[in-house]
Amino acid sequence: MKALTALLLALAAVMGGVLAYRSYAPAALHGTALDTPHPVGSVPLLRDDGRVADLRDSGGRLRLVFFGYTKCPDVCPITLGVLARAWDALTPAQQAKLQVQMVSVDPAFDRPAVLRRYLNAFSPAFQGFTGREGRGMDDVRVAEQALYVYAAPGEKPGTLIHGDGVALVDRDGRFVRVYDNAAVTGGDLAADLPRLLRD
Repeated sequence: MKALTALLLALAAVMGGVLAYRSYAPAALHGTALDTPHPVGSVPLLRDDGRVADLRDSGGRLRLVFFGYTKCPDVCPITLGVLARAWDALTPAQQAKLQVQMVSVDPAFDRPAVLRRYLNAFSPAFQGFTGREGRGMDDVRVAEQALYVYAAPGEKPGTLIHGDGVALVDRDGRFVRVYDNAAVTGGDLAADLPRLLRD
C-alpha cells in the first residue's frame, strides 16, 4: 500500500510539473521562420519623403515589410488595415521599436507623394518605398528578390499579382520570418508582436 501511495504521489508531482510548464512556457511564434536568417542586401529605393534610402537599413528597429500598390483593390488595403490596428494596439514604447513599411510593386504610378497620401489613410507612422527615377522596376525587382516576393501583371488591365505575405526583418537587417496573408488577417502577427518586440 505504501508503495502504491508513493507511486501516486510521484505521478501527481510529475503531472503538476507538466501543467505548470504548459502554463508558463511561452507559446510558439506564428508565421514561418527562415531556417537561416537572410541578410537583406543593399537595395536603394526612393522613400515616400522623396529621399533615397536603403532597404537593408533597419535603424535599430524590427520591421514589417509588405509589398503592394496603391491601386490594389483588395489585399493591400485589407493587410494595411490589419497592420494599422495591430500598430494602434501597441504601447508608444513598443511602437518606437517597430517600423511598418510598404514597397510598391507599381513604381510608375506610386511616386513618393502618392505613396504618402495612401499610407496616411492607414497610419502616418507607416513608411513607403518605390523605385528611383529611371530605375523604377529594376529597383523593385531587387527588393522582391531580397525578400522572396514575386509580382507580375494581372489578367485585368491595371492589376498586379504579388506576394501577400509580411516579412519580418530584424534589427540587424536580416529577413527572419514571414507571415502569410491568413496569419496576418487572422491575428497571428498581431498576437506575436509584443513578444517579438520584447525578444
